[in-house]
Amino acid sequence: MVQQLISEQLVILLNGLSGAATLFLLGTGLSLIYGMLNFLNLAHAAFLPLGAYLAASLVHATVDAVGGSLGFVGLFVVFLVLLLVVVPAVVSAIGLVMERTAFKPLYGLEDDYQLLATFGIILMMEDAMKFIWSGEPVSATAPSNLLGTFTLPGGTYPWWSVLTILVTALVAGTLYYFFEETRLGKITLAMAEDEEAVSFAGIDTRSIHLKVFVIGIALAALGGALYLPTASMTTGLALEFVILAFAVLVIGGLGSLKGAIAASLTIGMVQAYGAYYVPVLELALVFLLMAVVMLIKPTGLFGEIEA
Repeated sequence: MVQQLISEQLVILLNGLSGAATLFLLGTGLSLIYGMLNFLNLAHAAFLPLGAYLAASLVHATVDAVGGSLGFVGLFVVFLVLLLVVVPAVVSAIGLVMERTAFKPLYGLEDDYQLLATFGIILMMEDAMKFIWSGEPVSATAPSNLLGTFTLPGGTYPWWSVLTILVTALVAGTLYYFFEETRLGKITLAMAEDEEAVSFAGIDTRSIHLKVFVIGIALAALGGALYLPTASMTTGLALEFVILAFAVLVIGGLGSLKGAIAASLTIGMVQAYGAYYVPVLELALVFLLMAVVMLIKPTGLFGEIEA
């Protein structure tokens, strides 16, 4: 009985951390882009399913091409390169093209115009993904099947979810080092405070804008690539991810890395415990949490911008 209870709580905890990892990778990019560029981009969430769809195609093509000929280590390395490097790089390149053509004209507009325009873009991106991948749910469980599962009292749990948590923790640590210790990171933070002063120092702020935008898109694509091996993806999920990404933004605070980490962990745990104990209220609990935070601290847990 006690072992069963411990096992249940451990599974809920791991599910919460795994969910938080996906939300962190998606929400942090959105928070960085809004906090640094003052650009409220609803379409940001569409880059997560785009990364997942691309990951599915690459995984299936790899399995068809090489199958088991590479062995465990060789195939695992290939999967890591595809999901952690190739997918974020390709989706970032697509995002960079869209930044120059579709998003750049929206910079400087009021938030409501940006919301309406980027909502139209997310619908167009969804239609494009339906056209390319036929709108059918996709999955690619080969990476997760390769790693297998570990045993818990009363069940098993996939190693891939643990890997997702570890990779996301590494990404969070790298981002923290980037913003706190590197010159480019400190310039980026300074731009969020006073971009005009940074430009007077002779720094190419447009170049910084592009770098932050690409980092944000790469994080969303990585979230999709890591999410796919233990789940399926449909284009309609982009709208659900939009809501969750904005929950991270609102609860954590605009442009705050610490806020994104805290909000992702909190929402991930609320969703995991909600899904286990009161599944019909899973999303409602997230909205309730968001409302409570807005009532107590409208700028979010770590936000410093006046609401």
